[in-house]
Amino acid sequence: MQQGETNTSGHAIFEMPKTAGTYTLKVYSRSFNDYAKISVLENIYSNTPYSISKSFTISSSDIASGTLDLSASPVYAEANESASTKIEGGAFNIMFNVLIANEYIRRNIHKNGASNDGTPSLDSDEWWVADKVTVYWKAGFNPYTYFGSSAPLSFYSPGEKKLYILGGSSGDVKSADTDHFDDSVILHEYAHFLEDTYGNSASPGGSHTGNFVIDARLAWSEGFANYFQGAVLTGADAFDNSASETRIPAAKRYHYYVDTYGYKGGGSAGIGVQFNLAAVGSDISEPDSTYGDLAGTGTFREVSISRTLYKSTRATTESYALTKAGGGVSFENIWKVFAGENTNGYSRSNPLPYSLNKTTSFPIPNSGLFNWLLTKNGVAGAEWNSILSEEKQNKTTHDYAYLLAAATCAGTTFNGGAVETGNRMGSDPINRSHQQMNNDFYLYYHDGTGTNLSISYSTTGNAPDLDLILYRKSYVYFEDDHWYGGYSSNYVAKSSRTVGGTTESVSLSGLAAGYYVLNVKINAYGKTQSQMTGTSTYKVYKTGVQLCGTEQP
Repeated sequence: MQQGETNTSGHAIFEMPKTAGTYTLKVYSRSFNDYAKISVLENIYSNTPYSISKSFTISSSDIASGTLDLSASPVYAEANESASTKIEGGAFNIMFNVLIANEYIRRNIHKNGASNDGTPSLDSDEWWVADKVTVYWKAGFNPYTYFGSSAPLSFYSPGEKKLYILGGSSGDVKSADTDHFDDSVILHEYAHFLEDTYGNSASPGGSHTGNFVIDARLAWSEGFANYFQGAVLTGADAFDNSASETRIPAAKRYHYYVDTYGYKGGGSAGIGVQFNLAAVGSDISEPDSTYGDLAGTGTFREVSISRTLYKSTRATTESYALTKAGGGVSFENIWKVFAGENTNGYSRSNPLPYSLNKTTSFPIPNSGLFNWLLTKNGVAGAEWNSILSEEKQNKTTHDYAYLLAAATCAGTTFNGGAVETGNRMGSDPINRSHQQMNNDFYLYYHDGTGTNLSISYSTTGNAPDLDLILYRKSYVYFEDDHWYGGYSSNYVAKSSRTVGGTTESVSLSGLAAGYYVLNVKINAYGKTQSQMTGTSTYKVYKTGVQLCGTEQP
């Protein structure tokens, strides 16, 4: 008879025929409109959305009055499996989180003519809504089993614009890990979709945790997603379209990332993951900081990136940890760098030149590059600088993906190294190279000329032995225990692992033009800390011409 859409509050208005009778209202977990584009589906086979419904009667008196208000008897998406085994409330909660994420972005990137509920006029060129995303979720079902794993997991599938949200395991929603009501997890995974669609995702994937130094690209991607969920939930709470509802101040509610399992009264329940986005970085003692974190370590720490972004985007009049001021960086500027978009003619196809949009000249996202690009877009301030210092973040790519260019400079020094032992992260190798202390990663553009890349180095004392690895741009780090175990990696374009000596060299013969990552690394495999107490100072050359690190163009 009629179709339409609900608003953020779940209200819908329809024009009905003046015919008495019984009708059924059915609401589906899908939308493709100016507010959100999403389908939440039961499984990958039927692609069926969830629905809730309610029957009602139009009488002759309703026809005479011209209206029928059903708001006093709403249709519910149940959250309790005893009321509905499908727990449709899970599907609609996922959908609602995507809606408020879209509203948050709209409110913050449109400064002219936008009301505080995220609705600039529909004929405005400022209107923004994200591309369509498909979500697969089912109560009691682990979507990772689609891919042959029993590990409970919510995740985003890069390139497919598909989210998979954990609904439980083997039919269990009472005590198993579920994510359909974990808003932090839903919005975290949606942020990966936004990064893939609007930004530039270079993450190699893999296990990650806030406790450890990890790959800088992985740390950036996961750190941004952690931040985004907190920003959206805080921002959504700040806007209240229900004047009768008393809200706890947003700053006190949503500065956490929270992932729960089970539910109270339903079985075993608790919090699986929780961390404070407003914590003071210098107060955090990480399990792997045995050797003392260096300046720039935040580039390799997921939760440091999350905290930095969250605190930086609080107003300078807001405080965290009682006395520390927010950084005063607007989400509008965050989005400019993240996606390259704003309302001054810059879009995905025509991005701002200083942004992480995949069509710009910055091929490997990381937090140092992001901070540098923020400064290029005019972001500055003492409060922001203070937060960066507290979190050991820098406004430079010096810590990761420093662009190599022909120049003369002093050598770079490794002062000893870190012996990493112990199985820190599940199935990861027993012996892991410290991604900051044992490695220097350079971005190198190969123009197709030259015969070799090399390093020459001088040593003092019990100096670290250096290796030279040339990775393809979208590499996965190749651990030494795999190398010595006889394995190979397609991500390694060239390598030089001479034991001892003062030079390493890799041939450029046969390499296609394009970006690569040059890794100068300490070989700490099988070493003790006492065997690496000296220093090794190296210089990089291309066919005899010295190369030095510089900020990207």
